[in-house]
Amino acid sequence: MLIRAEAEPFQVGYTPITTLDGAHREMMTDFGILRVAEGNPYRSGASRERAFLLLGGDVRLEWTANDANGAIEISRRSLLDEAPTVLHVPATAQVTVHATGASAELAVQAVMNPKQFPPRLWRPGEYRDERFGAGTMQDTSTRIVRTFFDAATAPESEMVLGEVVNFPGKWSSYPPHNHAQPEIYHFRFFPDQGFGFSEQGEEVFKVRSRDTVTIPPHVVHPQTAAPGYAMYYIWMIPHLPDDRFGPDSRIFAPEHEWVMDPAAPIWTAARG
Repeated sequence: MLIRAEAEPFQVGYTPITTLDGAHREMMTDFGILRVAEGNPYRSGASRERAFLLLGGDVRLEWTANDANGAIEISRRSLLDEAPTVLHVPATAQVTVHATGASAELAVQAVMNPKQFPPRLWRPGEYRDERFGAGTMQDTSTRIVRTFFDAATAPESEMVLGEVVNFPGKWSSYPPHNHAQPEIYHFRFFPDQGFGFSEQGEEVFKVRSRDTVTIPPHVVHPQTAAPGYAMYYIWMIPHLPDDRFGPDSRIFAPEHEWVMDPAAPIWTAARG
């Protein structure tokens, strides 16, 4: 399903996009965009496991969870060129977000999880930052995939969070794959008037900056960016009780798996 952005940009405060108790509850995830302004801090005590991903601006994050207190000031100027720091906290944590510049924007993901764990900062170099698709398909699906945490790296968590930098005119989530868990993608394009296409099975949605798509379980979902426009998207997955999402959870469409072979005879490379 395509959720068209209602505000450009999002307004100051928290804008819910999917909710555990209401809209799109089948996604099993609270997701929204938080915009904070200088002198107007935002306080989060949602009784849910949460992650805070800075999209742009300067912030001071403060947290308290049981006897653990902490604070950090972080900045981000580019979604394409800067790997971020992510704050990941348990349900008991109280988090305060201060804008230390004029304003800042964050993505907030939350799920139900009664487990206790120490708050954690996932910094560049501490999570997987990979180039998927490199050396295959004439690099037509090369992209940067950052997996901040998943079943392999955060066994205490009930969710997965990552981001993709999709180069202009190229594909991602490719070859087409599916998995047992639902997934959410939230998009940005550079320049802002850019667009791309998000496929779900036989349905195809034209996506623009600040749009979100919800992806049902077991539905293939390749994506592509229009030439000239870099596409960035956040990806969020809840774990299932009997099926946690990790590095090997993607199930590729068998008829398209052959393209992952670096020696595959792609047509233009095979011409004499």
